[in-house]
Amino acid sequence: MEIKGEDLIFLFGAGVSLEAGIPISNKMVEEIESLVRGDADWKPYKDLYFYLRSSIQYSDGIMGKFDEPFNVERLLVVISQIEERERNIMYPFIGTWNIRLLDLAGLNFDNISKFKKLIRKQLNEWVGLRNYDQASYFTSFSTLAGEVGTLIKAFTLNYDLCFETIVGREKEIELGFTKGTNEWHYSNFENNHEKSYNLYKLHGSIDWYTDGNKLMKSDRQEQNPELIFGIQHKMTSVDPYFYYSSKLREACLNEAKLIVVIGYSYADDYVNNILSQALNARSELRILNVAPLFEIQIEDARQNIANILKLRSKDQVIWEDYKAKQFLTEIMNKDFLANNLAEPDDVPF
Repeated sequence: MEIKGEDLIFLFGAGVSLEAGIPISNKMVEEIESLVRGDADWKPYKDLYFYLRSSIQYSDGIMGKFDEPFNVERLLVVISQIEERERNIMYPFIGTWNIRLLDLAGLNFDNISKFKKLIRKQLNEWVGLRNYDQASYFTSFSTLAGEVGTLIKAFTLNYDLCFETIVGREKEIELGFTKGTNEWHYSNFENNHEKSYNLYKLHGSIDWYTDGNKLMKSDRQEQNPELIFGIQHKMTSVDPYFYYSSKLREACLNEAKLIVVIGYSYADDYVNNILSQALNARSELRILNVAPLFEIQIEDARQNIANILKLRSKDQVIWEDYKAKQFLTEIMNKDFLANNLAEPDDVPF
């Protein structure tokens, strides 16, 4: 079966950049716990961190979610909500803050803001690579673009620059920023001439910053980049996030036949809802999920994704038991992807 760029969507989670040297979220949590126990700058926030983590897990337990993963993004979401204080929508309904939080948060909740600043600074260091030699396996996307020959859409939940740095050396990538001014505008995605990829960074990027109401792209990594955490921020009507979510929905519902998901843990409800809606509406649509199985049986793993996405059948889920680097360098090519396309159930033979 022939394959065109519009038949494909790539969706990247943290696992796609892991072998480039960027830790995944649970490793970041381990590092934070090591820092609050042993680093002089972090030690003042040890008890605050313990309180926040145990409170998040306590909340999960009340909801019966005893296996809910704890990660750095959830920590930042909670910190950001507490930081809102009287601006938080729930504030008028709460009699008083928890006494332990008041003890640890400091005057005017300064410790909350300082701890958040430390985490974001550390996050920037984890995500920003000094060189991209270890990310060279992303060149497989350049090869694929040459084979397919038409524009491919790629959506990423990551803040890092691996894709645009490596693939951008050989291929034209649209990131949404106007040349000359570096200001973001959605119309930049409408001109596909000579472009190989549209890259939609759903959660921001370490080289984005804001200038008033304008979203700008820097030539270097920003100290306080434009990043978003948590669904309450991701689903606002603010561009580019709303525009990017709309493009993901549009591509899944109308165009794509194969969604290649690499290194995504299915932890973002709004992304899962878009995938679920499209897969249940279009019988020919498939997810090709790339991730190591470890000790899990492949049928159980496929069923788990089907359960998360509320699919009628796991038949729409294909699982490739590889880490990202091996899949990209040894498995992925035009013919492999074309062989995983399916036809709608009602197409006559």
